[in-house]
Amino acid sequence: MTMTIAISGCSDYIDKKVFEPLTIEELKRSIDEETTFQRTYKTIQHIKDAVLKSDNGKARFAELTYNRVFNLIRFSQDTIYFEAVREQLKKEWRDKYGILQHKVDSISDYWKKYKDENSLGQYIKIELVQIDKEYNNACSFGIRNVNLGFRLTPLNGQVDQLRFGYRIEAKINEKKDESLNEFFYSRVDMSWCSTTTPVSKPIVIYWKANCTNEKILKSKTVETFFKDHNIYIEVNQIRKGGINLSNNDLKIPESIKNHWKYENSEYLKDFYAKDVLKDLLNIEYVPEHQYIFEGVSKKLKDKDALAFEFLNALGKKGDE
Repeated sequence: MTMTIAISGCSDYIDKKVFEPLTIEELKRSIDEETTFQRTYKTIQHIKDAVLKSDNGKARFAELTYNRVFNLIRFSQDTIYFEAVREQLKKEWRDKYGILQHKVDSISDYWKKYKDENSLGQYIKIELVQIDKEYNNACSFGIRNVNLGFRLTPLNGQVDQLRFGYRIEAKINEKKDESLNEFFYSRVDMSWCSTTTPVSKPIVIYWKANCTNEKILKSKTVETFFKDHNIYIEVNQIRKGGINLSNNDLKIPESIKNHWKYENSEYLKDFYAKDVLKDLLNIEYVPEHQYIFEGVSKKLKDKDALAFEFLNALGKKGDE
């Protein structure tokens, strides 16, 4: 598809260099003849004033005209042409890199199995069974503390000590496709509990809720809590038979952990797949969105390299 774009009857000033100011009359004529030129003009002014501050930076674009910048922007907005370009790039990517995604899935499944087989959850089960409130005094309804009662049930002999974390989330905010792995490797909203009391049979132990959780729990019973909220629990460390065990002992590669965090995000999943393949298989991989972006950028650069570089300066802080 060939495109020829021009603003008829105004080449005498649209072909001015971008560092030559347009008069009010010239600007008005160009906007009257092509209304979209107004946005191009504002973009050019912003780049000149806020990005290209040094003489060296400006000198690179001394021969660039308003018309060339305008034509490249118009070219980039040809949705029919670039939709076909993107479809072709997607096909190229699938032919070149698509099979590598299956390798990432296989690697991920291997480490998931490894984590499950070595999870500290195999040694103890933890359940929220009680929400207890402490009031200021017998005559006051003011709540001083909210305590959570967790039932600890050993699954494979006595556990001497343990540390676990929990996170409360409203069901209305839950992600239906969230994997447990995404939770296990996100510590942002976790509350942590520890005990040195040996657990050889089921026992209920209480921990004080923090301020954030207290606001959620102060009006709840266990029954009403589970109607509106979920609680996610992770055993992080235990001591058993004189040996300390930790999730950190699993030695799961960081690239795999990051991949798990975002495996339900189409954009970020592909991004972290690159790290998995590089770290574990030493295979270079270009994510699909990056391959398409670079392919589209090449088309624009081939159209007018100088105008492309000028517009690309928008993504930079400046050339001071």
